[in-house]
Amino acid sequence: MKKIISILVLLLTISLGFSQTAIKKSSISAEGGSATVGNTTIIYSVGEVAVQEATQGNTHLSEGFIGPDILNITGVADYGELQDINVYPNPVVTDLHITFDTESNYDIYLFDINGKQLVQQSGNYQDEILVDMSSYQTGVYLLVIADRKNKQRKIVKITKAK
Repeated sequence: MKKIISILVLLLTISLGFSQTAIKKSSISAEGGSATVGNTTIIYSVGEVAVQEATQGNTHLSEGFIGPDILNITGVADYGELQDINVYPNPVVTDLHITFDTESNYDIYLFDINGKQLVQQSGNYQDEILVDMSSYQTGVYLLVIADRKNKQRKIVKITKAK
């Protein structure tokens, strides 16, 4: 029995050592934050705390629920911050206004609190567009606006009110 357990531990150690998996993490929440002490970062949100994280090579382990990295899903990781874009009103009841001071080809995404993509639209915008929020439930949403040509993006936490 000891020999079998030793072999399983050895195989697990070897497979972790050669793993090519990189787990990206993010948390969309109404409240929360992060704290770092030494090499350990704790990410927390209301009702959920990630109390320990560990990284070995390309493998990252985190306790708690941390959803996928939305910026990598939408392909806008490592982008600079978009300026001259205004999003209002926030909180929103019906129409969310997005105004553009600079004409460009933008990708617009809206995600719910669980990371589900609700809106994806692209276009050459130069003035203002409206996103109809009237059919969505009260809660917190994440708006991502990306200018892929200039490698810039803006992320806004949107609160949907009654």
